[in-house]
Amino acid sequence: MKLSRIGLVLAVCLAGSVSVHFANADTTGNPSGKPRDITWDDLVPEGWVPPAVQIDHFFDAPPPAASAVADTPVVVEMNEIRVRLPGYLVPLDVEGENLRTFLMVPYFGACIHVPPPPPNQVVYVEMPEPVQLDDPYGAHWVTGVITTTASSTSMAEASYSMQGESVDVFDWDQFYEQGQDQAEEDGE
Repeated sequence: MKLSRIGLVLAVCLAGSVSVHFANADTTGNPSGKPRDITWDDLVPEGWVPPAVQIDHFFDAPPPAASAVADTPVVVEMNEIRVRLPGYLVPLDVEGENLRTFLMVPYFGACIHVPPPPPNQVVYVEMPEPVQLDDPYGAHWVTGVITTTASSTSMAEASYSMQGESVDVFDWDQFYEQGQDQAEEDGE
């Protein structure tokens, strides 16, 4: 059964992560080799469940506090790994129409709406040179070396940091086709 493009976007947003791993991904952790394609699930330790967000009286009270970095575990094996991660960008340092630093999050609207995602679902990214985005509201692939270095910004706390190398538009059609190809190879 094929999902429509909108259905796929909704499924990804609701799940909060992309769960397809690519067969050609480098899993060696070599920071100078081909980047390893990862998903947001790869940044969450197995068995960890984020605290529930209390929304019963969301509009009657101050916004709920975000999870603290100290209370949020990371996957230590992700330290110093060259990766490629899909997600949405939240601008922090803008130079004209270009971004130099930004937060990367798993779903559209995260950090702009409260509360932000748990810190292990936020990556603080610094680019060596400012980058111009063709579609600032769309999903992007960000490639770079990820570390378990925490950062705190006015928008959110991040359990991971990345020295960005490139930012590319995320192609939903190509991603969907690769996921279907991978599912067929896995016999699903």
